[in-house]
Amino acid sequence: MNTNYNRLLLTQQWYQKRKLILQRDGNKCRNCGATSNLNIHHKQYHKAEQTGDYLLPWKYNDDYLITLCEKCHKAGHANYKVPTFNINHN
Repeated sequence: MNTNYNRLLLTQQWYQKRKLILQRDGNKCRNCGATSNLNIHHKQYHKAEQTGDYLLPWKYNDDYLITLCEKCHKAGHANYKVPTFNINHN
């Protein structure tokens, strides 16, 4: 994961989005039910067709985000590639 992305995850905007997704998912991993070391996983990434810039982490529709514990999150990334889609922002 790159440094710029990690910085974005320290912003107030991400904190608020993360809090919303955690509450929606009952503050537990949607895969194993763990209640500690929780991460918010992007099911897919979106890039703007015109610029090639990735969508800011908190700008994703809630349907593209899921709560996973650190263990399930790491296992998922080790076994599957998160798809990236070009999107048209008008």
